[in-house]
Amino acid sequence: MFAADVDIAELDAVRALERRRVELTRANDADGLEPLLHENLIYVNSAGGIYDKPSYLRKIRTSSLTYDEDFDVHETEVRVLDNLIIFVGVMLGHSRLEGEQQVLRFRSLAVWRKDAAGWRMLAWQSSSGRQVH
Repeated sequence: MFAADVDIAELDAVRALERRRVELTRANDADGLEPLLHENLIYVNSAGGIYDKPSYLRKIRTSSLTYDEDFDVHETEVRVLDNLIIFVGVMLGHSRLEGEQQVLRFRSLAVWRKDAAGWRMLAWQSSSGRQVH
């Protein structure tokens, strides 16, 4: 599970960054989220929408995407591979996308990457469990 260059303390530090990301998401704080997101972010929501960093932050800033106070993500598994940490979890709570209420009880995957700027989230995907044809 652990790569030679990532120790438990570093994993815990990235877990703290992920927890901070969840808190900022719950608060709909795009400015706070921005430094935690990698420039090459790819964000796939449970409906299959795909966003890069600017478009994801724009959705939050314009309130096209908002999260309720009950939004949370619970980690169920983790993988560490060199400069990547992958968190698998369950996303819970409520959100609104383009004004439509969303009930969240989805599996999720967050990929964090370490580069010269430090650890930042590179990718996110949540799945409603619906099959895509």
